[in-house]
Amino acid sequence: MHFLDTGEKYEALPEAYVIFITENDVLKKGWPLYNVQRCLTDNGEVFEDGSHVVYVNAACQDDTPLGRLMQDLNCKDPNKMHYKELADTVNYFKSTKEGEANMTSVIEIYAENKAKEAVAKAEKKAAKATKKAAEKAAHQSNVEFAKNLLAEGMSEECIVRTTKLSLEEVRALVAKQSA
Repeated sequence: MHFLDTGEKYEALPEAYVIFITENDVLKKGWPLYNVQRCLTDNGEVFEDGSHVVYVNAACQDDTPLGRLMQDLNCKDPNKMHYKELADTVNYFKSTKEGEANMTSVIEIYAENKAKEAVAKAEKKAAKATKKAAEKAAHQSNVEFAKNLLAEGMSEECIVRTTKLSLEEVRALVAKQSA
């Protein structure tokens, strides 16, 4: 819906590719490349919706164009890379002040986003712990209140209604008092 204007046909959608470059052979067939297609499970017919998923096995670094690209992606020295375009880009980011500044900016943005995620996760965890502690304190308060009501001779059913403790909890308190 984000890629089509009102009234445009579904066929106007662009082909979409999702490419996963994996460190190892995640599908364990020894292939350098896996093209994954959707299909109808009832009859195996390929479902052509314009979406494509590709898994690239980066461990496959043979002397093919794809294998050489995987070698380059694992290479730290641009002078040892096979593909000039990639080598030039890596060299730009590693060897020029402007490239370093751009990369530093990207890394800082990434680090800032990760820090925000960590803070949000910590806040959520703290809120959950606070809620749990508050519930435990409220429950303990209800237990103490129930003990006082039992000492005053109130019935178990009335204590359950008043404190919101379960009947089993109230009966356990009665058993402890009479022990």
